[in-house]
Amino acid sequence: MMAVAQVTKLPISEYLSFEHRGEMRYEYHNGEVYAMAGGTIAHTILSSNTQRLIGNALTVAGKNCISLNSDVKIEIEAAHRYIYPDAAVVCGKINESTMIKGAILNPRVVVEVISETSADYDRGAKMRYYLSLITLKEYLLIDQDKAHVTLYRRHEESNLGSFHYADGLEDSIELKSIGVILPLRELYQNVDLEDK
Repeated sequence: MMAVAQVTKLPISEYLSFEHRGEMRYEYHNGEVYAMAGGTIAHTILSSNTQRLIGNALTVAGKNCISLNSDVKIEIEAAHRYIYPDAAVVCGKINESTMIKGAILNPRVVVEVISETSADYDRGAKMRYYLSLITLKEYLLIDQDKAHVTLYRRHEESNLGSFHYADGLEDSIELKSIGVILPLRELYQNVDLEDK
């Protein structure tokens, strides 16, 4: 979740020194640095549920993939950005950035929990940034206010893809690139929804 914060144009070297201090998390957007604000309780629960459900399913299936939480950032070199997703999946070896410790280059799946204020960014510019990564196969958007998810699935190596939706607690969504099905009832467990 990105909150409006003080914005200062900085070279990447100064951003890296902020990150190394570790006092706060910052995203880097082509010279602009944004302090990351905390999310809502629903946002936190959904992020945790997603990471746990995917991780458990990958373990049971014996997949050579790992589910990562929101502490990892993704380097998007083409867009000069470092972005913290709410969850991500890497299959095979994790390719870490040579620029900044803790940033990865090769997510297969990226997950964002969206709110009314972040939805346009998450569905627009942020999606374009993520899609510049050729390793990305699926981008999952989880609505924090109602039981609704949207999945963008890339077809082969192009940016052409398809959208898939799941609505309501009885529905589920399949992350085909990692062979995981997420039942919305489990995904939204302990989330106080407006419309149940």
